[in-house]
Amino acid sequence: MSNEFNLPTKCAVIYWPVATGDSTTLVLKPSELVMQIDLHHLEKAEDEESPEWSIVDHLVRILPKKNNRPYLALFVLTHPDEDHIKGFAELLKRVQIGEIWHTPRIFRDQEDQEKLCEDAKAFRKEAHRRRTAILANPSNIKSGDRMRVIGHDDILIEDDYKGLPSECKSRPADIVSKVDGNEISANFTAFIHAPFKEDQAAGRNNTSLSLNVTLSEGQKSGQFFFFGDREYRTTKQIFEVTEERKNESYLNWNVTLCPHHCSKGVMYAQLEGDDEVKFRKDIMDYFEKYSQEGYFVSSSCPDFTDGEGDDPPHKLARQRYEEIVDAGHFICTHEYPNKEKPQPLVFVIDGDGFHLDDQRPKAKVPAAAAAAVQAARGASQPPGTQVGFGTV
Repeated sequence: MSNEFNLPTKCAVIYWPVATGDSTTLVLKPSELVMQIDLHHLEKAEDEESPEWSIVDHLVRILPKKNNRPYLALFVLTHPDEDHIKGFAELLKRVQIGEIWHTPRIFRDQEDQEKLCEDAKAFRKEAHRRRTAILANPSNIKSGDRMRVIGHDDILIEDDYKGLPSECKSRPADIVSKVDGNEISANFTAFIHAPFKEDQAAGRNNTSLSLNVTLSEGQKSGQFFFFGDREYRTTKQIFEVTEERKNESYLNWNVTLCPHHCSKGVMYAQLEGDDEVKFRKDIMDYFEKYSQEGYFVSSSCPDFTDGEGDDPPHKLARQRYEEIVDAGHFICTHEYPNKEKPQPLVFVIDGDGFHLDDQRPKAKVPAAAAAAVQAARGASQPPGTQVGFGTV
């Protein structure tokens, strides 16, 4: 583990090596406003020999300061599974969090309290504290109490929640550009894709908050897609509904965080009438259609296998993603720049536009790998040759 990493002094998105789990940091306004999407803090990562990064410790060290405390402008929870919320209680103790975003599911899960991990319970307790503070003084919501509940849910019309002001609620197709009271549309917008109304009764993975985030510097920008742990049906629905509503520009992506840590459930599914799980090419066609010379990022350990129960990450999912992007544009967080000493993966938006701050050695991609990509595109079978950088 290295302690040398600092936040970029430009708008940027950082994907951390935290084993198979999500921790993504977005620099919205350098030295001022930072956003965190999900959290996976591992105690073993505090060991200097561990390849995982102790995300909470690093955030405490590198975040901007406000009132002499580390200041995180916004924390976003896609869904309350442990690999997306682990370490939140510690983060809350050590960092001033201006605003939180979450789906209504965090409230609905109260009846299943024992099924939530301790950090998810801590998050729900904090969400209820903020709700109480907001309802007590809805015309003067302060940093530290702000929250945004995202998605349709019948629970929001119940007495405990119906009084939340409109600025604390968002729905699919809303565009949000305010963070902890700061209007920053020149640098940041988030298009809300999901959860949809019909998602409210689904399992936690398929109620995940899904966002398309645009970071901008002048006329230059980059788009970043987050799906949480959605599977085939609900991921496809995002593309279908967004096209129907003529919002195609919010499907474009420079970087997509592979749904559910590169699970094959995104493109392999058993639908009604099927006698087995089948590859669903239509979802990969959507990803390819809207890619802007894009990168797929797998927030996972590097053990891509296809054994029984080995999902996520899954070898077949990786191969499918590698079919539709350029060689080297599929990156596993625990293979970058190498497996022995993984480092945070940083994408920057500056006056030159969007680019990867690439720390990998400049090596020529083998011709066989490039040929495998070309041959596999559009085929029903994944390539037999391992494609891309990722295995160094």
